Amino acid sequence: MLKVAIWNFKGGTSKSTTAQNVGAELAQAKLKTVAIDLDGQRTLSFTLAMDGAEPNILAWLNDGAEPLPTSINRLALVPGAIEMFNFSSDKDLIGQSLKRLIPYDVILMDCPPSLGYASVQAVLNADRVLMPTLSEPAALKGLSEAINLIRAESPEIPIDVLRCRYRQRLVLSREADDILIEGSHDLGFNLLHTTIPENIVIAESVAAQVPVRTYDAKSIGAKAYQSLTKELMKAWGLK
Repeated sequence: MLKVAIWNFKGGTSKSTTAQNVGAELAQAKLKTVAIDLDGQRTLSFTLAMDGAEPNILAWLNDGAEPLPTSINRLALVPGAIEMFNFSSDKDLIGQSLKRLIPYDVILMDCPPSLGYASVQAVLNADRVLMPTLSEPAALKGLSEAINLIRAESPEIPIDVLRCRYRQRLVLSREADDILIEGSHDLGFNLLHTTIPENIVIAESVAAQVPVRTYDAKSIGAKAYQSLTKELMKAWGLK
């Protein structure tokens, strides 16, 4: 069982879209996968057409509820709840709840863009952290700080950095790439080779509440997430 926290300080970096599509691709690769929506915004639940589904994350944490099946074979979901905006506990409820997910091959935890209870406990209980980011100065500004915070609590945890909504032709993107390459050496993170492009089909698939492979399997966005998942499976030691 591999536990992955998908987290970044900054919102709008495609964390939930990445959780949705990587989850779907892992399931397509015949890996039993569960996605956990820890964010009170519940974007991941929306992308899988399960916003408002119950039992939700609160029942999973407090009452031992099981994940729900999605429309995608081998992909389950722990749906989100708006109450997670203010949720806190003196206990490691996330760690305790994760122990019940032994039958799954991969657990993807979609974290809020904050340092609240859910994000901190998810990172502390994770085997790896996947950090989607934009190749823009404002997004990169907090990246090193976020990585240093993770390292302070979990010095050895592997961190994979993913460039999303990527626009290769922009000089700004190429300049950001130089910063990320340098940072990968200085901070010891894995800068993923695959990038997820700025692609209207991805946005349309989110609105349609299906993974991009279901919406348009031949699109640039679908092929990017297929390539990303293959790279992640290799980095994560999955077959």
